[in-house]
Amino acid sequence: MSVCWVFMILLGCRLSHASPSESLSPCNYQLKTMHVLAGHNVSLPCPKLKGELMNFRLFKDDEEINLNASTSVRELKHNGSTSFILSGVNASSRGIYRCEGRVTFPPPSLKNNLMILLLIEGHQCNYSETKTVEHQVVGLHWIWISVIVVLCIYSIVITVIALVNHIKLRHIDCQSDYINTKPRATKDRKKRGFPNPIPRHF
Repeated sequence: MSVCWVFMILLGCRLSHASPSESLSPCNYQLKTMHVLAGHNVSLPCPKLKGELMNFRLFKDDEEINLNASTSVRELKHNGSTSFILSGVNASSRGIYRCEGRVTFPPPSLKNNLMILLLIEGHQCNYSETKTVEHQVVGLHWIWISVIVVLCIYSIVITVIALVNHIKLRHIDCQSDYINTKPRATKDRKKRGFPNPIPRHF
């Protein structure tokens, strides 16, 4: 049982000390949902930051998009705000996009994220948005919960087996003590009768 409690404590510390830039929980991000018709362009906004030097990166399903290699994604800056333009979206464009903004100067370095759930009309809008977010964003937490449940069951089974074996050993020891306390029979027993027979006189 101690192993189970140790893992539960470690999991609680991990979830409570996770920073907004590292945790995958949707509660730590600004989440927006956008519905777009297939073939249209869409603008994915980035978080608003203040600083002299800033850089922004775009991720799709937690994988960074290389702007130099992509012809359908470009960065747009206007009036101090930054966004990414997706051209000619289709069914494969559906997913969770995350714009990560970082202030590099002046210090200290700050980072913020903005998540967008992009659904394409006629392809993915009939699906449950909540189910999609939970499947892609918080799947890692369910893995941790499953591991903890398995460890708890394993600890309980081992404890029960140990108790049963302990009870059996105590029962065997009690029987051995009872057998050892019984008196032993003497090897040479005298026959019943008079030790010296009475002589008969005729």
